[in-house]
Amino acid sequence: MTDLNKLRQVKEYKMNKNNERVALGDVNSSSCELDPIEEAKILIVDKITKHFSDFLFEMVNDEMGKNYLFQAEHYLTDAGYDEFEDEWFEFYHEHHGDVLYEVMKNITN
Repeated sequence: MTDLNKLRQVKEYKMNKNNERVALGDVNSSSCELDPIEEAKILIVDKITKHFSDFLFEMVNDEMGKNYLFQAEHYLTDAGYDEFEDEWFEFYHEHHGDVLYEVMKNITN
């Protein structure tokens, strides 16, 4: 990891491939594809998007779990679940994807 004291004295830096701050003076300028501000914004958006996606995925899963139509025990016994596990997995995740898609569509409109 880059020495933090060195970074504090340098106002400009870029993130390397390992998500470590590297002073621009230490980097070959031809290897910098983006402005450091743009690169920082992209990293922030990526991090928020990942957490947001994880949060939405879990919320949809929790809400589907509360609805009896998406609870395996309303359809299958333990023996039936063992036999139809793959089919149940496909059924549940197909509808999970549909719900997630509609939520994202509502958010972006």
